[in-house]
Amino acid sequence: MACDICGCANSGSYFGLMPQSHKSVVGLRYQRLHFVTHPDSKVLRTEEHFNVGEVYARLFPIKRVQVMTFVPYRIDKQVTSADVKKQNGLGDITVLANYNILNTFMDKEASSKFNHTLMVGGGVKLPTGNFKFDENNTLEVANANFQLGTGSTDFIVNAFYTINKDQWGLSTNISRKFNTVNSQGYRFGDQVFGTIELYRSFNIGTVSLTPSLGVYGEHADHGKQHGQVLDITGGRMLNATAGVTFFTNKWTLGINAQKPVAQKSASGHVIAKERVLVQLGFLF
Repeated sequence: MACDICGCANSGSYFGLMPQSHKSVVGLRYQRLHFVTHPDSKVLRTEEHFNVGEVYARLFPIKRVQVMTFVPYRIDKQVTSADVKKQNGLGDITVLANYNILNTFMDKEASSKFNHTLMVGGGVKLPTGNFKFDENNTLEVANANFQLGTGSTDFIVNAFYTINKDQWGLSTNISRKFNTVNSQGYRFGDQVFGTIELYRSFNIGTVSLTPSLGVYGEHADHGKQHGQVLDITGGRMLNATAGVTFFTNKWTLGINAQKPVAQKSASGHVIAKERVLVQLGFLF
């Protein structure tokens, strides 16, 4: 059984760098994830590949309020020594709303040596992706994590903080996800995940080039099935991140790669491999 921290619909979200302005954004994101279970066993070895395409949007319906929406479409593949199982379809939609309680760009008329922004809020992950888990059905994947969705309505609280000085900046975010029991009696473990990224902007004509380095971390509690704790679920992971984002007045393009530097998932049975994220957005 894979872990709650893997590439399924219960995995944490990486937001990447977005323009720190009040421009709205709509765009597309693509994320590729790869996991290996029981890597040293010829019989039990399993590889899981997750390809997630998302339509995303960041809107400002009123001053200081930011709304973000992520609508994923998933193409997943599981490879075992016996066969290959595939699935594709709509994943779980996430909607977040955050309030900008601190913004020195907005709150002061004179410029400051350091500028800060702090947003806090939360949202909901809706059970729009299919969850059909039957561990006794050999035709289906006997794995609650290899599903298009979690089958549950889950709640998220988060905070985003950014500090800037001249062309340098530090961006941080932390989120906590509270999962509920789905209709099949399965409850994924609650999660904490977040990022810290240092970046610098360079202006090349009308294009702003922003490389970044940082870390991304996840921690997931044990899952439960019909009220019973599943000891081989949950885990923790720390990834090094590196990326570059291009900004113009109308477009943003970002590429980010992650490499695990420390992990222990599903009691050490699951090994996370490198992952990559590409996103393209239109600013208006």
